[in-house]
Amino acid sequence: MFIHAFEGSWFDHPFWRRYFRVETPEQLERIRNSGIDGIVIDDERGVGPTETGETAPVEGKPRQERLSAPGRLRRDAVTVRPARAFAPSAPEDRAAPRRRAGYAGECRRAQRVIGRTRDAVVDMFGAARLGRAVEVKRMVKLASAIGASIERDARALINLVRLKEKDEYTYLHSVAVCALMINFARHLELDPQEIEDMGVAGLLHDVGKVAVSDAILNKPGALSKGEMHMVRSHPVAGHRLLESSPGTPALALELCLRHHEKIDGTGYPGGLRGEELSLAARMGAICDVYDAVTSNRPYKRAWTPCEALAEMKKWKGHFDPALLDRFADSLGIYAAGTLVRLTTGELGVVVGSAGEADADVVVRAFFDCEMLNEIEPIDRVIAPSAEHPRIIGRDSPSFWRFHDWDALRLRILAGDEGDYGRIGPRGVAD
Repeated sequence: MFIHAFEGSWFDHPFWRRYFRVETPEQLERIRNSGIDGIVIDDERGVGPTETGETAPVEGKPRQERLSAPGRLRRDAVTVRPARAFAPSAPEDRAAPRRRAGYAGECRRAQRVIGRTRDAVVDMFGAARLGRAVEVKRMVKLASAIGASIERDARALINLVRLKEKDEYTYLHSVAVCALMINFARHLELDPQEIEDMGVAGLLHDVGKVAVSDAILNKPGALSKGEMHMVRSHPVAGHRLLESSPGTPALALELCLRHHEKIDGTGYPGGLRGEELSLAARMGAICDVYDAVTSNRPYKRAWTPCEALAEMKKWKGHFDPALLDRFADSLGIYAAGTLVRLTTGELGVVVGSAGEADADVVVRAFFDCEMLNEIEPIDRVIAPSAEHPRIIGRDSPSFWRFHDWDALRLRILAGDEGDYGRIGPRGVAD
């Protein structure tokens, strides 16, 4: 069967991958003997069900017996439900929507998706300048193709679309925000229709910029009051255009109007604050700014992903702080100083970026999770194209009982040696 997720704490299961197909008796035994509460399986991605709907025997034992054997995982602890997934629409994607062709292969496929979508956004902006309605159905199909690419390997498309040229920023920014919104929504486990609508909203969110001249949008210096007023009018202009376009999702209307609002009420056009802002508006504000600051602009060099997240966390009152952390998790990109767990079984602190285009993340590993023991700090480079080592996710200093975490983190980042406070989970101490 295909394991889609583990119920309960991920510390209790013996696998570093979030989802995979069980293919060996050893894997099955490790699951049965683990401390997990249950599992979520995806019948569509597994093998074994017969045409009658019953489960075919595996190694001479029916599924019911294998899962309910004494001392083993109970049958009622298993939740069976379809895993959320995007339904690809492009012919080239439909043939094998779940086949992973490797990072390089997905980059080639993603590049074609980006090209088609960019051309469609160029056409959309051109038609909007002539006062024509937006072809929303075309945007839905393109958002679906982007979603399919992200499901296969989110790193490929998101990394590629960040490397945009200055003169195509306006169009590829919409493609990038679409991809970021889809990836973010999938990470938040929204339902499939919401995920699709979030992607369409990303493609359409900046359509109001057709009412602003390119000279103002690309001006390298400070904007005058009049120019700033023109720029700040684009959410309302875009909302008005989308209202007259048949089939526009409500989420797209909301994101178009509210993506420049801030959590403290200092944004525009409505000055909404806190809970007055919808989830789409709060997500869109994060995705919009993240892509803007990680892209080369006529007036500013691009920040690396780590730099961007570190700076965005400093902007008090701009973003929903909890959602910003979830956004970082969705990208597998973490600000410098973040405690993360690696597939090597180590804990480490994010140091910064390296590699071509600063795409690689450097993590300083300092603690062995299995031995509950500090190790000599070692820098590990996490490349976006690598399967191992990888970052599993952010971790909690309080869970590991690291006393005075701020001081410890500074010492690790500075490269100082010393006792890191060897206290592990469940209160086990040395």
